[in-house]
Amino acid sequence: EHPLVTYVKYPFRPDHPQEEIARKQMKAGGAVLTIGLDSDQQQTYTFCKNLQYFTMAESLGGVESLVCHPATMTHASIPEDIRKEIGISDGLLRLSIGIEHIDDLIDDLNMAIAKL
Repeated sequence: EHPLVTYVKYPFRPDHPQEEIARKQMKAGGAVLTIGLDSDQQQTYTFCKNLQYFTMAESLGGVESLVCHPATMTHASIPEDIRKEIGISDGLLRLSIGIEHIDDLIDDLNMAIAKL
């Protein structure tokens, strides 16, 4: 609900276009979600670096919470105009939620976004 968060994509959210399919195929929505920030590339990267519980990594699997900033990580070699065309904006983040306590993760996200 933070004003800098423009969207959250998660298969079990009512606003996800494939929620019905996800609920038929899965018992839970999984541990990966995508968020969009109303920020430029440097601000989004700074947000990632401000996180204490989330580790920046290109892998989205494991027991620890991870964050990936595709514009500067997985898709960094793709020209900016093509990234934007395929939906890889400067504010796009992928989060993989680990086994840390949810309150710690929420506090971490709130702290990092408050620093922008």
